[in-house]
Amino acid sequence: MHVGADRSELLYTNSQGDKLEGMHPGTGLTLAAGLRRPFRSLVSKWHYTAGLIYERYGMRGTGPAPYRDYLEWRTDYLGADLGVERDLITLGQGGKGSNGPTVFARAAAAPQFLVKGAQTIGSEVYDLRGVEQFDAPLLFLRAGAGLNYCVSNRTAIVVDYLFAHGMRLPGVPWPDDERLAFRTHTLRVGIMISSANCRYCLARL
Repeated sequence: MHVGADRSELLYTNSQGDKLEGMHPGTGLTLAAGLRRPFRSLVSKWHYTAGLIYERYGMRGTGPAPYRDYLEWRTDYLGADLGVERDLITLGQGGKGSNGPTVFARAAAAPQFLVKGAQTIGSEVYDLRGVEQFDAPLLFLRAGAGLNYCVSNRTAIVVDYLFAHGMRLPGVPWPDDERLAFRTHTLRVGIMISSANCRYCLARL
């Protein structure tokens, strides 16, 4: 299970090809839960992950002249998260026969669906559910690195950083010439629990 914070940007281009200017990245919450298992055909340096992820993205700023309206977007997405992790190096040995911190690299894909969202223009707030640019399913591609530290033969603390680019799910057509994508930076901390003695954690096994 992971909990963390993300810094996100909405990459919007209108039908004339113009991009939003004067906008600032927003911050949001990310929650994830799932499983992590080694590939059977390989030594335990390679793992696959699968789970659910809930994330909040946003951005704020001011619109173009002459109006300079306050603009803000807040969106919450829920989806699946499927990834591959590769242990890179273990930094020594911890106490009671357990491994020390292990550095890993991660790549993942996460199809996500809008749960709720709001757009603020000046003092007016609009619901984004049903707005096709936002309501269509998205695909987030992620890459990053992290650190696992085993605190017992069944429990490890996890810290990781992920960069992601989110785009409309391939095969889902756009309703018009407008385009929308997301760019996020996420820092997470979590806990990993094994149902039995963890061969990944124990240095003596």
